[in-house]
This record gives sequence, C-alpha cells and structure tokens, in this order.
Amino acid sequence: MKSFLHPGRFINYFWVAILLVSLVTRSGVDPADQMEQIRAYSRAYEFDYVSWTLSALARKASQSSLDVDRYLSVSDQRELVFDYLQLKNETNQLQSQLRAIIADPNQEDREVKEAEVRRSLEEKNTRRENLAPFVEQVLQSQLNSALVALDMSLGGQLIPPVLFRSEPDSYALIVSPRDEIRQEANIMLVRGLSLDEIISLENSIEGNLNLSALVVGIGGVGLYPSMIIESGNLDWLIHVASHEWTHNFLTLRPLGMHYAASPELTTINETIADLSADAIQWMTFALYYPEYLPAEEVPPAQPTSAPETTEEAPSLEPPPFDFRAEMHATRLEVDRLLAEGKIDEAEEYMEARRIFFWENGYQIRRLNQAYFAFHGSYAAEPGGAADQEGVDLGQELRDLRSRTPSYREFMRLVAWRWRLDQFQELFENVN
Repeated sequence: MKSFLHPGRFINYFWVAILLVSLVTRSGVDPADQMEQIRAYSRAYEFDYVSWTLSALARKASQSSLDVDRYLSVSDQRELVFDYLQLKNETNQLQSQLRAIIADPNQEDREVKEAEVRRSLEEKNTRRENLAPFVEQVLQSQLNSALVALDMSLGGQLIPPVLFRSEPDSYALIVSPRDEIRQEANIMLVRGLSLDEIISLENSIEGNLNLSALVVGIGGVGLYPSMIIESGNLDWLIHVASHEWTHNFLTLRPLGMHYAASPELTTINETIADLSADAIQWMTFALYYPEYLPAEEVPPAQPTSAPETTEEAPSLEPPPFDFRAEMHATRLEVDRLLAEGKIDEAEEYMEARRIFFWENGYQIRRLNQAYFAFHGSYAAEPGGAADQEGVDLGQELRDLRSRTPSYREFMRLVAWRWRLDQFQELFENVN
C-alpha cells in the first residue's frame, strides 16, 4: 500500500494543518460575557491547543522520515499493531493490580509486591511508548488506504490525510443552561485532572453562574493532527481516528465550518462523523484485519412443513436492561419538564434516574443538562438520548446514508450544506 507520509509531501500537509488550527482556534474564541464568566473558573485548567499542535506536528515530521509502513510487510505491520495493543492491555491490568495492592489494608508483603508490579509496569510502559510512533504511522497509512479504496482521494492525494497522535487521556468541560439542553460551552481541559479538581470546577460553575456543568472524558479531538486517546482495543482506536478525521475533512467544507452555528448542526456534524467512521472502519478491517469483520448472518433454513403450535409457559426471567431505550425515555421526560419551566423537578428526576442506571450497572457520575448537551450530539445509533420527539435528525441521516449509493456520494451530499433547511430538502428529495 502507498504511504501518505513521505518526507517530500509533509510540507503540503503542514499548510493544511495551519488552516485547520486557525479554524479550530477561531471557533473557540467567544467574546460573549457568558463564556468569559465560565472561563473565569476553567482558565486554570484549559488545554493549550497551539503548543500541543506544534509538538504533534514536529512528532509527525520526525515520524515521516521513518517510513515504517513502506518498509514493513503487511503481516509485520499487523504484528507491530498487535504487540502495541497487548502491551497497552497489560499495562492497564498492572495499573489495576497496583491500585488494588495499595488500597488493600490486609495486603501482605505490600512493599515487595508493589515494587514488583511497578517494575513490570515501567518496563511495559517503556516498550509501549517506544512502539507508539511506529504504530501511529502504520494505522495512519492503513486508514489513508481505506479512504482511497472508498474513492475519497483527489489525484491520488487525500485532503487532508489522516494524521493523529496518541495521548493517555483528555477531558472537556461541557456547560448548558439549566432551563434547556444546549451546549453553552465545550472547553478542552488539561490531562491528568484529579476527581477532586473535576468536582470543584463543576460545583464552582453551577453554584456561581446558575448553569449545568459536567467534565467528561473524551476519546479524541479533531485538531490536526487529531488527538486520539490510547486504547488496547483496535476496533475502538480505528473508529475514533476515523471519526476525528471526518471532522478534519468537514472543517475544510461548509458543514464543518458551521459546526457550532446551532445545536442541530452540531448533531448533524457528529452523526455524520460517526456514520463516516463506520464506513472507514469497515474498509480498514476488510483490507488489513479481515478476520475481525463480523461474519455475515446466514438466513435460517425454511421449514419443509408447518411447525406444530405449542403454548409456551411465560418466562420468569426479567427482560434485559435496555440502556439506550431507558436513556431515551429519560431525555424525553427531561425535555418535557424543562419546557414547562419545572427546572428543579427535572433535576430531581435526573438524579433519581442516575441512581436507577447505577443500580443496573451503568455507573454515571453525574446526569444533568450538560450530560445531555454533550451526549445528545451523537445520533448515529437509533433509540438514544439524541433522538428527540419530532426532530429525529439521526434517523434522517441514517436513512439518507442507506439511500445513497456510495460513501463518497454521501459525503459529497452532506459536506457542502450548512443550514437545517438544506438538510430537510435533502432528506425529502434523495430517493
């Protein structure tokens, strides 16, 4: 497969990066008083986009000289990726062991066992960190090849090509009004925040500004290069990298430029990014990891004669807990209460539902307006919180994708629209 990170081409990507950084930076500047009041509390924790991007670009320039994807066979590339994923999962297990050893009051030989786990953790972390730049380059090349196979290149080049850098974790501060569900702010925060710092920031904004706040962990950020949070799950890594590349692609086109123009356009952008990631992910696995593609379902054999009818006894087992359906019902009820001006009742209801979800195995730390303002932007899957009664943009976009003959045609249709009425016309006219 052709590499997309040869040194001679990197300077072209640098100018693409500058354009993307300028768009991201410009969209994040809001002189409104409300934003400045929020930033009075968040500023000490805010992420430095410019420094990180310059560092990531320097790392990408260094990686491009390695040409790992060019000199390794496909089987060697796969082995490199799998070694990295195994090391990541092993370090996760060791970190869990270390926490358990430290927290267990009855732990015997604590110092010896803790030292042993720390040595092993340090060794594996060092090996993983040494592999990370090579694995990034391999996965970038594989995703770029998948996009070429999806007919997204122009003259053999992708604009922009996939570039990402892995990081241990990342957080965003989401702020919503209390009387409606809407993103008033989405501010990226520094890594490594403690739970105490997170709770303090949320409480300060809620207590002093009468807003709803939530600090969430995020899987990636559509900077350029994209920031992708480290994981030992290949399926997740490829999907998130594909999702963030789609934001980079759309940022150079009207839809992405109008990302924050309205809540509906935010939902449209995020849903398209997820639908796009599904297609890129499938093609990447088809090209490089075909054994992990889901097997095609075989239709059941037709009976040769009518089956006998029998009366089955009612099942005594309770139905399985359906998180998406329950969260969808929660969102609809919260919207109803807020529309009636019952803010306190809505917040009491959300806390009761949070406890209900916790009891059913979903450990949601805080369920509030900001929670829905963040998660409600993602509507690629049916039945969730983002699908609001009467305005089901997610379903409309899923239907549009199913009616469009190719991934390329779908992206062409959506990328050059930037108003809700344009999408409504598109939903009605594309058969």
